[in-house]
Amino acid sequence: MANPQHVLLAKARAYPHEPIDLRPADAEYDLLAGAWINRRSGGLLVESANPGPPRTKKADVETGEDQKGY
Repeated sequence: MANPQHVLLAKARAYPHEPIDLRPADAEYDLLAGAWINRRSGGLLVESANPGPPRTKKADVETGEDQKGY
């Protein structure tokens, strides 16, 4: 008897994954401080005037959980 694929795996949609570099351009992570440091000012990135938009850590792809009819 063949090993059939689980029904959830058979019905799941696959999406392409492209690695994205989410590191801020003008900052570096300080392990001791546990925070991103602004290279220009030397202060915390979150306290700078324009820290940039928030980004997801995992670069999640929104798929819409409510895909009725599929």
